[in-house]
Amino acid sequence: MEHNFATQGMVSFLFGIFCAYWAQETGRNTWLWFFFGFFLPPIAGIVLCIKNSNDKKEVTSSLPPHLAQRIKAREKAMK
Repeated sequence: MEHNFATQGMVSFLFGIFCAYWAQETGRNTWLWFFFGFFLPPIAGIVLCIKNSNDKKEVTSSLPPHLAQRIKAREKAMK
């Protein structure tokens, strides 16, 4: 019998921890995101990316116009 180091359960658990950490850093419900990431990792990953993208848009829209323009210019330069 072959022993795999990274089992599906371990990967799901670690992704749940990652989602919970991200939720804590962004002021969201940590337990909800932990279980969401644990039971539905691919869907949670996609939702996490969308939420993160929306958070970035909100931050730049709340800045003064001259700072928002600088940030947008840097993002375009990085692409």
